[in-house]
Amino acid sequence: MKYALTVEEFAEEYSLNPATVRTNVTRNPESLPKVLRIGRSVRFLRTEIEKWEKSLLDDQ
Repeated sequence: MKYALTVEEFAEEYSLNPATVRTNVTRNPESLPKVLRIGRSVRFLRTEIEKWEKSLLDDQ
């Protein structure tokens, strides 16, 4: 398992449009897990994705 996902990998895993994910990273960051920025690239850490999923379940 990869420790970090690209925008495209994250979008595919969650059935989202990659363009929407890229937009939400800057315009609506609270709707996504925290990101790791390396230069201009954006990565989603698996640990942050798991925290994000848990917070979504806790909010229900």
